[in-house]
Amino acid sequence: MSRTKHIFLAGVALACVASNAQASFLDTDFWCRTYGCAVVHDGQNYDIYDNYLFASNSCCVPVGGQMIDFYVRAENTNVTGQIGGNGAINPNDGQGFMFGISQDGANISQSAFDDGDGFLDASDSFGAFSLNPNTDILLDGPGRSYSHSFFISSRGTRFSLRALASINNATGDFANTLQLGDIKLTPSVSESGNDGGFQYGSRANTSNIQIVSGVDDLGDLTGIPTQIMNFGRRQGIRQRNGDIDEQTIRLDFLYEMPAYDFSMGTGSLNVDVAFDFYRED
Repeated sequence: MSRTKHIFLAGVALACVASNAQASFLDTDFWCRTYGCAVVHDGQNYDIYDNYLFASNSCCVPVGGQMIDFYVRAENTNVTGQIGGNGAINPNDGQGFMFGISQDGANISQSAFDDGDGFLDASDSFGAFSLNPNTDILLDGPGRSYSHSFFISSRGTRFSLRALASINNATGDFANTLQLGDIKLTPSVSESGNDGGFQYGSRANTSNIQIVSGVDDLGDLTGIPTQIMNFGRRQGIRQRNGDIDEQTIRLDFLYEMPAYDFSMGTGSLNVDVAFDFYRED
């Protein structure tokens, strides 16, 4: 199995690990305390990335090298809805994404009457509208965006989060009309809060975390793994002893599709974004 983490925009969430690690792992594990590590956490399961080279029983991953993950992943990470919103991630059976009608070629009119869920279903309706040279039908609301998140902590190391994006299995018109550069990416950090009953961040340090500038869309993540975030605090995110939830923060990623309209045709595609962690100086 590949050691990278994968997010599939078609709906598969970031994979994490099932392990017997306890909440005090960052405080008690010799290898983490001595050589540094990062921990990806979904509220239930862990994935541990080490600087120590267990295969050769030597120290350590070189600066700029990929940190080592020897754990077998299982389960899925927490997936958020709209970041900053309250819409569902996907429509239910029998629903579709909402389309808006633009009469002037710019502003989407209010001719679509939505029952509040942001998706087109049997309880919604369209008011009468006329066709003119500026009329356009556009994908609206939650249909254009998708978000996911995962929790992370670290001890005794500086590291970066890097990602590599690719399109797989593009079919129909989408093979020509949609490119990685059309899909916007907005990463963000949530320092503390409550996510579905998982209280996080009360003993975490978020100083010297940098979201790398110039990464604005998935087209910026092609060719080689590209830095998205740098975690420059040598002591790590962990601030002091405590449960793992207290020592973690949440990383959020919002993806936004372009303003699709019928002129772009029909088709399907899977977008794969692979994440991994690299040791930094």
